[in-house]
Amino acid sequence: MVTGCWNRRELNELAVSVAIGVDQKGKKILLSNQLLNPVAISGEEGGSSMLAPVTLFQERGGGFQEAARRMTTISTRKIYVGQMQMLIFGENFAKKGVGKVLDHISRDHEYRNDFYVVIARGAEAQDILKVYTPLEKTPATKLNASLETSSKVWGATAAIKIDEFTSTVISKGKEAVATGVVVIGEAGAGNDKRNVENISSPSQLKYTGLAVFKKDKLLGWLSEKESQGYSYTQGKVKSTSVLLACPEGKSKHITVELLGTKSKMKAAMKEGKPVIDIKLKTKGVVTDAQCELDFTKPAAISELESLTQNSIEASITSVVKKMQNKYKSDIFGFGEEFERKYPRYWESVKSDWDRVFSTLQVNIQVESKIDKMFKTTKSLSERMGE
Repeated sequence: MVTGCWNRRELNELAVSVAIGVDQKGKKILLSNQLLNPVAISGEEGGSSMLAPVTLFQERGGGFQEAARRMTTISTRKIYVGQMQMLIFGENFAKKGVGKVLDHISRDHEYRNDFYVVIARGAEAQDILKVYTPLEKTPATKLNASLETSSKVWGATAAIKIDEFTSTVISKGKEAVATGVVVIGEAGAGNDKRNVENISSPSQLKYTGLAVFKKDKLLGWLSEKESQGYSYTQGKVKSTSVLLACPEGKSKHITVELLGTKSKMKAAMKEGKPVIDIKLKTKGVVTDAQCELDFTKPAAISELESLTQNSIEASITSVVKKMQNKYKSDIFGFGEEFERKYPRYWESVKSDWDRVFSTLQVNIQVESKIDKMFKTTKSLSERMGE
């Protein structure tokens, strides 16, 4: 038997999509496709640096598929989505529901399941895709790398891939979240190549806060502190910095860098009522100290650990209360915990879970351990006074 590539597609016949934006335009959607410019990113000589690294094709349609097919009337090549890195929903579109787009993507075999989903906060997706970005040649690569890095070392963002986002949208016991992205600086300046030709770019892309969903519709936003609290509950904070006020006065601060966190969530029935226990263990080091604390004494270390615990507990408590009282959306997956451990109970309450969730007792326990002071046990001001 001799086989052949019956459905092969040559690279020079394709337009490679790296990011897609979806916005609401009246009763139709506006599809924005960020495509690689192969000549500009090849690194070859011959004036390629004068070309933009990407080009943006846009088309309207009654649905996602229609808009995508209409785009072939302006593209000289068939658009290939197998290398896509980012899917961006405009805020207004997300408020109306993203379900139809997710349905199409989950059915189309050309889409992979490893690209990220973000929301253009207070803006349209097309505004995000038009910004020239420093350090990375393509805006999609910048958005991808920045999201992965910030989710690992800051914790106020969440790197949510399309498969996780879709499965959470259809889940009965957990609601979806997605990171918000905004354009900061001069409005419209990012659409000019001079944006990356200056030391200080007039316009930049920045991740800020988490978008809260109910089913497939955007409800609202979490603050940076609340977003960190959410990430703690999910065990997704690999590293972050906790800024604490010194015991002797709030004008001075001390910074604890968390180098590891472990989170455990447990559902329980106590006296016939549902309860969620969240336990979090953290390890950290002191990276900045303005406090007059003697870190050679165990009592000072214990005081610092207590301050760290209180700060983390406050951020978790804040986001839990906001979700229970304002949005009534279980983004934590408490319902999934009861479904796994108490399936009969879950069957009896899943249709009324919003009400149960809003009154659910949530116990939060944080255990923080400070291991190191790094190079010194005294602050610089103390050493200057010696």
